[in-house]
Amino acid sequence: MNIIVIGSQGFIGSHLCDYFVETGNTVYGADIAEMPANAAYTYIMVSRFSDQWEELLRSVDLDICINAAGSGNVSYSITHPLIDFEANTLDVIKILDALRKYRPGCKYLHISSAAVYGNPSSLPVSEKAKPDPISPYGFHKMMSEALCHEYHKLFRLSVAIVRPFSIFGEGLRKQLLWDLCNKLKENKPVTLFGTGNETRDFIHISDFMQLTEVIINSGTFSGEVYNAASGSEISIRKISEIFEKHFGNNGPIHFNGESKPGDPVNWLADITAVKKLGFVPKANFEVSVVQYINWFKQLHEVR
Repeated sequence: MNIIVIGSQGFIGSHLCDYFVETGNTVYGADIAEMPANAAYTYIMVSRFSDQWEELLRSVDLDICINAAGSGNVSYSITHPLIDFEANTLDVIKILDALRKYRPGCKYLHISSAAVYGNPSSLPVSEKAKPDPISPYGFHKMMSEALCHEYHKLFRLSVAIVRPFSIFGEGLRKQLLWDLCNKLKENKPVTLFGTGNETRDFIHISDFMQLTEVIINSGTFSGEVYNAASGSEISIRKISEIFEKHFGNNGPIHFNGESKPGDPVNWLADITAVKKLGFVPKANFEVSVVQYINWFKQLHEVR
């Protein structure tokens, strides 16, 4: 297959490029960085300040377009909502419209976010739950999904939407695990937001690659939505205990009891829909966290 990954230099996008190159596909990557992280695929630099999507999507023959671009920072979206809108919503309609004009037969896989759910009224949360975002990031992802449904319903584009929960793995340089590693390497007490009873549903990047391939091969691309998660709930306190056990640091981890703006309290996904397509999560969470810690230590020469 001919696959283009938009946002190819990001955490998810770079893993997607590597995965689909390794599985024998012709891969194109598009991003705003000057140099690609991997020379094994054709890289195309784009600019946020000019409309290049039509030129790009007209120039390459495509079977699959995966949109892994956009901002993924909830806190930043609160302080910079306009920039977040441009990255997570405005660019989406430009891509969809270019596909409508020049690649109407191309399947479009849109990577949205579980942030559209906000604080679900019940768990596990299924794709049928009413979106109720609590951050600009979540609202803008919800808007981007509406655009996907518009272009499927009105222009018959083949569209599928993925809502990742908490993706992690080597290479991730943001969010909870990254922050914990950076704080613990200072060998000082660490304080986190919340009570520690907050929960997340983590999915390792290797499982997310498998899930993506399953959707491409077996999804209907009729505007359907899929949760991307492990289907297992883990508390932030449990995660802190794993770090205290494996990071090799004497500084204890404390919780300040304060809610962080834009962050949900509890997350647990219903992954029945992707399981029906053949997805089976395989990564062990604690083992994967240890691998992440080891990667971080090698990166920063932490003993």
